[in-house]
Amino acid sequence: MKINEINRNNSESLPSINISVAWNLFWFGFAIYTISYSIPGVYISIKYSQAVQIFGIILFVSSGAYLIFWSFENIYLKIVFLFYLLWSLVTIFRGFVFEYTFLKLIFFNAPFSIFLYFAPLIIVFKGILTNLKKLFTVIIILNLFFLIYIILYRQLIFLGISGFHRYPTVVTERLVHFLSLPAAYILLTFAYHKKRRVLFSLFILVFTFLIVTIRARRGLMFMTICLMVFSYIIFYYTNKGKILKGLISIALLIFVVFYAYMTYSKNQSGTFSLISNRIDEDSRGWVEDYFFNSMSTKDLILGKGINGLYYCPGIDEAEGSITVFRSVIETGYLQMVLKGGYISLVLYLLITIPAIFIGLFSSKNVLTKSSAIWIFLYTIFLYPTYVNMFSLTYLIIWISVGICYNKSIREKSDEEILIFFQ
Repeated sequence: MKINEINRNNSESLPSINISVAWNLFWFGFAIYTISYSIPGVYISIKYSQAVQIFGIILFVSSGAYLIFWSFENIYLKIVFLFYLLWSLVTIFRGFVFEYTFLKLIFFNAPFSIFLYFAPLIIVFKGILTNLKKLFTVIIILNLFFLIYIILYRQLIFLGISGFHRYPTVVTERLVHFLSLPAAYILLTFAYHKKRRVLFSLFILVFTFLIVTIRARRGLMFMTICLMVFSYIIFYYTNKGKILKGLISIALLIFVVFYAYMTYSKNQSGTFSLISNRIDEDSRGWVEDYFFNSMSTKDLILGKGINGLYYCPGIDEAEGSITVFRSVIETGYLQMVLKGGYISLVLYLLITIPAIFIGLFSSKNVLTKSSAIWIFLYTIFLYPTYVNMFSLTYLIIWISVGICYNKSIREKSDEEILIFFQ
């Protein structure tokens, strides 16, 4: 049997209409969970947003359990993935405590919730290709809420609020990670979308880049630029031979770079003062030093479990309060090491790195190659920021893994893939 079977005559015992409904419920639940979490708590009571999150949890957990179909075409993936899931369970049980505060944290704090460890199961969901169109719809919905939140909370994000010096930065990162960055997956798979959807996604990413530049979030600037550049590479690859388009694109790129430089130079002490002041600042080195000093060899290998902490006195980004021990380190791969050790990181790479090579060099369609690029970029992004959080971008990583390992998907032409989206 093949993982994520796409043929209608497979061995699924449930009618395809039931699978489609389950996917609808899954994405609906996930969307309202994400949208509710992304609302800045300064304006709306957390208890109301968490009540909505509970409803979302019920929907995506129940429908997700319904969609699981444990079957693998690739034996290598089956073995490594099984070890990865088992080690994730070990990570959950190590440090798990039945305390009210802890339970609230792991269920409602989306980036580091318990659902992060179960997210990889999406690669064994039934009918992933035939229902992939629903994913793109969810991306657009989250992008729309990104714009809505930016408009509603523009004063908080751009000007700040007295008493919340660091909060605008936290809100900006939350909105970008959870609501806007998934737009890049539509750009990478542009060949299957209508022009207006592609242009809207491009607008979202450009607007995102402007906001993170103003807020001086260097990691997000790097991520946004990389996603747009690789989207352009895919566009150029699928339009190879069209010399005129290539020349126009190069000329446009030169113009944009020149214009951006001139704009930055004029506003260096105004709009872009934050990034001007932080461009050479080392805000990670001392944190990483504290991290390695507080981790023993055993901790580095095995991790400290789901509730793992490390000694790092300083200022908490969200609250502006003094901290002694932290549960989060902004470097993504070190966050994996903190919770699950090098074992977790190595198992993750043993799954994703082969997927990248298989997707890029053993496929016949843009969908698989774009999925491989998505995995590659988010592997690179593990250094500048933490991307392994329960978000749509993280789910897309595992959906992409399932696509790249699926031989029947890799061998389909773009015309055959397009049929599923129409």
